[in-house]
Amino acid sequence: MSDDIVSKNGSVVGSWNGENIEDLKKEMARIKQELRGQGNKDKVEHTGVPHRDQFPDDLKDFTAYILWACDKNNMCLVGSGANRSESVESIREFYANDVAKASLDRHNLD
Repeated sequence: MSDDIVSKNGSVVGSWNGENIEDLKKEMARIKQELRGQGNKDKVEHTGVPHRDQFPDDLKDFTAYILWACDKNNMCLVGSGANRSESVESIREFYANDVAKASLDRHNLD
């Protein structure tokens, strides 16, 4: 699998080896700054980040907020700005609470 980070227009703008989410966070900040500095309207979306195969199966349909990537230590880069890291476990807890709340709302079980 490639380590390439690909922008919306298809350009390779960086790389990440899938090992440590903090490295990806730094790389994403660098890419944003570089594209902005060039006056470039291009950007990276979460689908352009490599190693999507590292997402746990139970989080592949998670939609409460953006999951950019998960590393080999079960840490994930999250949020619209790709600037927060969370453990897989904390995302699962949020997901479980969100699913439970949605169930309450559906059944009016206040």
